[in-house]
Amino acid sequence: MSGLLTAFEDIFQPDPSNSVAAAAGAVIGAMPSPSPTLHLDAALRAVAPRLADQPRADWAAALEQPLARAGIASVRCVAAFLGQCAVESGGFQELEEDLYYSAARLCEVWPSRFPDMPSAEACAMQPEKLANIVYADRMGNGDAASGDGWRFRGRGLIQITGRWAYEHFARAMNMSLDQAVSHAGTRAGAADSAVWFWTANDLNALAGSWSIDLLSRKINGGSAGAAERMRLCDAALHALEA
Repeated sequence: MSGLLTAFEDIFQPDPSNSVAAAAGAVIGAMPSPSPTLHLDAALRAVAPRLADQPRADWAAALEQPLARAGIASVRCVAAFLGQCAVESGGFQELEEDLYYSAARLCEVWPSRFPDMPSAEACAMQPEKLANIVYADRMGNGDAASGDGWRFRGRGLIQITGRWAYEHFARAMNMSLDQAVSHAGTRAGAADSAVWFWTANDLNALAGSWSIDLLSRKINGGSAGAAERMRLCDAALHALEA
């Protein structure tokens, strides 16, 4: 998550006039366009083979309209979107950030905050406490006592994280902040929030040129899982072109 958090901190600042986020909101709020005639079910089978038939069909239905409204319609753009989302969501099965960390893992992920085992043990296997500490005073969140870290933890296919990101997403969806938080954790909301993130970052341009490594860095902030991201994007592309 650390790379993706860096992306959110760089993009979503407190200024509500942020032009990129506003543009994404305009796209998401537009009237539905005709859905792309793409084989979403086949592509989802390629990138998320562990999904059962009904969840896969449900995901195809949830994604169809948001993708079309945002202009994520070409074979390359849809393939790159599905491949990246598959990596970020554990094969379209994880819609909320997993914050159940052992003490040893905390020292690896957040060495500056947990430099030794005793400091990490205080938060080990305590997701709410951990979120409130590590996400405090970042991304528009209040201090640890505010509870913002837990309230605005990562949700969705491309996990949006932090108060600023949720505020931008809420405006894009014409929802209250509380509604947006709840929505992001649902299948429909996970589709909406991923499409919103994609649009706000103008990722169609990178997907269209099949610059998957650059696209991965834009989403994750680094090169984590680069080979798997490329593999799944290619798998989706082959499925869509079949």
